[in-house]
Amino acid sequence: MSPLERLLAEAIPTRPAPPPKPGPLRPWTAEEQARHWADLNDAIADWHWHDDTRVGKRRRHLRLLREADAA
Repeated sequence: MSPLERLLAEAIPTRPAPPPKPGPLRPWTAEEQARHWADLNDAIADWHWHDDTRVGKRRRHLRLLREADAA
């Protein structure tokens, strides 16, 4: 076998195939959407936003208020 024949007999290296791309997102079911809304409502149930809407370092953020402070 000549050097050229050995070279031609070798497998051609190829790049591995890329992983498959994820398909389109499926729409949420009514139950999943209801659970998501319930989770969001539970997460913000005890939070209060102060009416200071200025942007900057002094902007106030959501904070938890005790029942006595809210009254």
